[in-house]
Amino acid sequence: MKLYPLLGAVLGCTIASPSFAQSCDNVRNLTIVSATDEGFYEETHGPENTIDGDFDPDSRWSSESQGAPRSIVLDLGAQQTVSALDVAWYKGDSRKSTFSIEMSEDGQSYTAVRPFGETSGQTLEFERYDLSPMVAQYVRILGDGNESNAWNSIVEINVVGCGESVEAPITPVLTPRRSAGGMFGLDPTVAPAMNFDLTGWYVTTPADDNADGKSDSVYENELAAGWTDPRYFFTDPATGGMVFISTTNGAKTSANTNYSRTELRGMLRAGDETIATRVDGGYPNQNNWVFSSAPIEAQAAAGGVDGVMRATLSVNQVTRQGIDSQIGRVIIGQIHAKDDEPIRLYYRKLPQNKFGSIYFAHEPATGPEQWVEIIGSRANWAPNPDDGIALDEVFSYEIKVDGLAEGDAIIPMLYVKIIRDDGSVVESEPFDMRNSGFSVADEFMFFKAGAYSQNNSSPDPARDFDRVTFFALDYEHDEPPAHEGGAEPINSAPVDVPMATAGVIFDDSFTDGGRDDGADATDVNWWTTTTSAAIEVGQDSLGLVSGTSGRGIRTVFEPQRLAVGQTLQSRFDFVTPETIGTDRDSAFRIGLFDTLGREQLRADLSASSSRPQPLYDGLPGYMIAFDVGMTDATQSAISVLRHNVDTQGRLLGTTKGYSKIGRGGDPYEFRPNTAYTGVISVTRDDDGLTVAGELYQDGVLVSTFAVADPDTGLENIGMLAFHVNSKTFGSSKDPNTADNGIDFTNVRIDVIEN
Repeated sequence: MKLYPLLGAVLGCTIASPSFAQSCDNVRNLTIVSATDEGFYEETHGPENTIDGDFDPDSRWSSESQGAPRSIVLDLGAQQTVSALDVAWYKGDSRKSTFSIEMSEDGQSYTAVRPFGETSGQTLEFERYDLSPMVAQYVRILGDGNESNAWNSIVEINVVGCGESVEAPITPVLTPRRSAGGMFGLDPTVAPAMNFDLTGWYVTTPADDNADGKSDSVYENELAAGWTDPRYFFTDPATGGMVFISTTNGAKTSANTNYSRTELRGMLRAGDETIATRVDGGYPNQNNWVFSSAPIEAQAAAGGVDGVMRATLSVNQVTRQGIDSQIGRVIIGQIHAKDDEPIRLYYRKLPQNKFGSIYFAHEPATGPEQWVEIIGSRANWAPNPDDGIALDEVFSYEIKVDGLAEGDAIIPMLYVKIIRDDGSVVESEPFDMRNSGFSVADEFMFFKAGAYSQNNSSPDPARDFDRVTFFALDYEHDEPPAHEGGAEPINSAPVDVPMATAGVIFDDSFTDGGRDDGADATDVNWWTTTTSAAIEVGQDSLGLVSGTSGRGIRTVFEPQRLAVGQTLQSRFDFVTPETIGTDRDSAFRIGLFDTLGREQLRADLSASSSRPQPLYDGLPGYMIAFDVGMTDATQSAISVLRHNVDTQGRLLGTTKGYSKIGRGGDPYEFRPNTAYTGVISVTRDDDGLTVAGELYQDGVLVSTFAVADPDTGLENIGMLAFHVNSKTFGSSKDPNTADNGIDFTNVRIDVIEN
């Protein structure tokens, strides 16, 4: 099913109210000054060919849709009254093309005058499309492929109407051609691991190249280095997507498996081969995760607790031959346990149906298998699901396990949602897994994603196979308890430390390309406060990956006890991404805290509203918060807040548990792709502490604010943290995209004698 939501947003314009006109008395073919497009046309088949009067098929416009319609814009040179369009379609006598028509007076705000529909498919001559007469200078045709493929191809166009005379230019207006690149910012020219973070996966394919009788697997380090297989696992040259192909007769993973697959398996060890893939007996280790309903010792031994996997993909081909019960079905995502599967997510399209269904199976460790239909039916002779998903349609899924408190018990709940290409969401009812047998000490989980064929009976495996393309894929988990056998007691009182001495505490420019305290003499360790995906390590920079998610990072350093007249100051240089959010007040947060001697803080420690981290509770400290993208820039200010003794367990992820002690400074504005320097400082004087925030752009101070706090409980400072709220900096939370948050190029802390 093709849906056409918010095309104005897709094409970078707004939708206007129509400006209708009286019918023309003497209609004619209006002069078209230029025909232009986005620049993604096929080689010599540029848009100018549609107005050259040449009906030779080689003189045409051709541009391929890649997840969104392609457009060709006709400029009439002046505002005219338009009443009809004549279009001669390439191969118009043998296939139907899908298109719509829009008009605009200014080339910015467009009005839809003909909704998406199909051509007749019966002629190579002009087809006329009569329109309600409307004043316009620009006419836009949106094409979304044809019956055979995603190409949009037009040989000639006439615009019919009346108005003033306009002269055509002597030299045709040409559109510079540019490479279409891939969808979702993916690069079609590189291996999958260059577009996706595959350090946490290994792949299994239907190949048996080593002739050991089992399907071959490629593990994290080799996969992340750029491994591909043109038969089963590669980058789609058109979209940049990660392609999985699974044949119906390929090698199997074991004697107990009936079907072949090309599928990724989650590996929390991320290439550390000193950690085993799994432990005999089914006990969890650092490579696998468990439910939060599992015993505490199992959680402490695991690499993660609960979890969510998110994917954006399209199913391109499913089998059409074989046993009725097997035709057309492929598994596109799983949670696999020691022996069973809490979920197998299926896509199924029957040959006689236009659209496919989505459903899942829950295979418990105890009891019978259960089935849940989400879109359409899983039946072997199901009718066409009118709300189903077509082959090649891009959609997303989210598979999530989260614990639900019920009295003193934690109930493992399974949540599944499908997100359509128009943004609509179809969710299954929350699935209660308390009686499924997974909340025990000798169980573990791992995510899987790809194309797991569910047909081994096709007579034509060379041509009848499954193909699935992923455009985004990631997973995340909550952190397990810090120590095996339960968490250590949490310190709640300040630790006695020596008085601070003036000098550099650390000065990290990330020149060693790592987030650890590595080769650089004055660098430090960096950890996450939200999810493990919050950090992106690069040469000379450390990325705080936020985009559409709120995420945070932090470092712990030798605690500093300030004397009267001393200031602890942190300066941090960072670069903003292409996308800046709108009206994100107090959305960029920086904090200085006393660690209270909690050694457990020297690790990644996730925290969320549903799963607070008690190690963040009650830490004395301060936050400064910058407003971002305020509609009224004069309202931008720096806020200063004090951390209270609270139980929010989220550090900078919420302002609950903080008291605001001041707000001010000159108005400022964050700009895209711009370098800034921020400062947070704490100064001790006879009356308490003064907390200050500063913001510099290109070395020039643009805003500063300081406030005294005599009611402080802060004695020592040993932790610096950063947090960015959702939809503040960047439009993607994928660590492999450029527009995924802010990049720190230097972070420094000094103790200064005043």
